[in-house]
Amino acid sequence: MAVVGLLMFIIGLAIFVDDLHDFVPGTEWLHWLPEFQPIIILGFHLEHLYIGAGILLIGLIAMARS
Repeated sequence: MAVVGLLMFIIGLAIFVDDLHDFVPGTEWLHWLPEFQPIIILGFHLEHLYIGAGILLIGLIAMARS
């Protein structure tokens, strides 16, 4: 379970870091994933920054539980 948690953490971190260019000036060089339209849920724009943070958090929990 720890290996799965570590892989999820790394994938989540990569997605999270990729989307920083939308929120932090000067980090455009970190952008490597293609652009996509954010998912809109009840008026909330679900950017892949939040998706990456969620995967990262789930990976941390999986590693902590094993």
